[in-house]
Amino acid sequence: MKRSSLLILIFFFAPVLLFCQANGSSCASPLPILMDSVSHSYTISSATGSNLVCSSSGTTPITYFSLVANSSAQKMILKITGPNSQPVEVAFYDGTSCTNGNLETASSICFYDGHGDWATAASFTITANKTYILRIKTSTTGSIQILGQYYTPPNTSCLTATPISTILTYDNNATHPPAGLNPATLCTGQLNNTAFYSYTVGVTGISGISIENMEIDNNYQSDLLNLGFSVGLFTGSCAALTSIACYVGVSANAQINTGILPAGTTVYVAIDGLLGTNCDYGIRAINALVLEATLKYFTVWKNKEENIIQWVSLKEEENAFFEVQRSIDGSNFTTIDRVDGQINSTAEKSYQVTDASPPLTCYYRLKLVDINGKNTYSKVVRVDRSSDVNSKIKFNNIVTNQLSIQVEDLKQENVSIKIIDASGREVYRQNTRITNGGNNININTSGLSSGLHYLIFSTSDYKQAFPFVKS
Repeated sequence: MKRSSLLILIFFFAPVLLFCQANGSSCASPLPILMDSVSHSYTISSATGSNLVCSSSGTTPITYFSLVANSSAQKMILKITGPNSQPVEVAFYDGTSCTNGNLETASSICFYDGHGDWATAASFTITANKTYILRIKTSTTGSIQILGQYYTPPNTSCLTATPISTILTYDNNATHPPAGLNPATLCTGQLNNTAFYSYTVGVTGISGISIENMEIDNNYQSDLLNLGFSVGLFTGSCAALTSIACYVGVSANAQINTGILPAGTTVYVAIDGLLGTNCDYGIRAINALVLEATLKYFTVWKNKEENIIQWVSLKEEENAFFEVQRSIDGSNFTTIDRVDGQINSTAEKSYQVTDASPPLTCYYRLKLVDINGKNTYSKVVRVDRSSDVNSKIKFNNIVTNQLSIQVEDLKQENVSIKIIDASGREVYRQNTRITNGGNNININTSGLSSGLHYLIFSTSDYKQAFPFVKS
């Protein structure tokens, strides 16, 4: 950010979005990608260019996008769908200069079927609050769909393996680091981006996993044979895993069996992309115990002085209760609250817990306990409040009928306040003047639709965007 006599420190929000007149036709005028876990449609620019990393030939439309890391330097993942199922090339630049010296080939990717998951390579280090550029080449004009989100993968090791059952679970390995396993146990010579899962054998006999709707993409220019994935199945403990089966392939659907195992055996599953291939897939276990609950999502919001933990279950089977657990190091968790489950339910159910005194940085997870005392765990969510300590702009990021903004320690000048919805449409505008010291600004939000919005606060030499949710 440009330094000036005006200093504004962000209170609650990690994403920093700079809004300007942009059409995506050049590196200097990129379209900002909204990192809000919602799919948005962007108009492909009229500029054209050649391929940089993929084998598709010819001069076709290119569109530049900006991508801003959050203050926690989380991984970023984009689900991209181009027009007409034609090839799409995504070239990634380390910074806002689109020169060959900044081009990160290992973090660029080719979608030969027109859609897939993009993420930086496991070896690439993201810098907090830094702006990056994507150059996306499409086969035709029209629009491109992009869903962006900041993402810390929960299942990057055996100890944090995602529990699975006979219900199909969708996931990816796009932002995962390589595992510390012998590559031969996954029928391959090198590990690049490994995701872990686990399940418990239901009855004595053959069990295994089913991989379904596998989609694979990587950055190799012409050798499509380098696309693929590998799988390893293990028993034992995370400290001493025993390899029992492995598989390598390119098929959209595959089954890998364990052989005969006793009921109650825990099976660990590792999935890796060949030579860094990003994989998006469904996975389910065969002959496995049913999980207590299937979660639609588990997330945490930062409020003014507290953290709001929210989750939604899609179905619950013999699910007695949830324990909300917190950790300051991501390894040692303690229970801070308990919420009764639905026992048996096939309807969606929403839950919420407030952590009134959270540490500056902490981790949350759910412990799901069934009526027999058996338990499983959700993914882990990290929350960082360290940037909030010396904040000067303060407001709650969950509002109902009024958005109350406190602005302190600013010089006297005119400010412009806008609110846009998640699609980029302006829904509110106000010009006001602030004075030295404390200022209170109240905005009536009763007429806003529910969901994600952005408050855009700007002066003559400053512009900043803050996300909030209208409940």
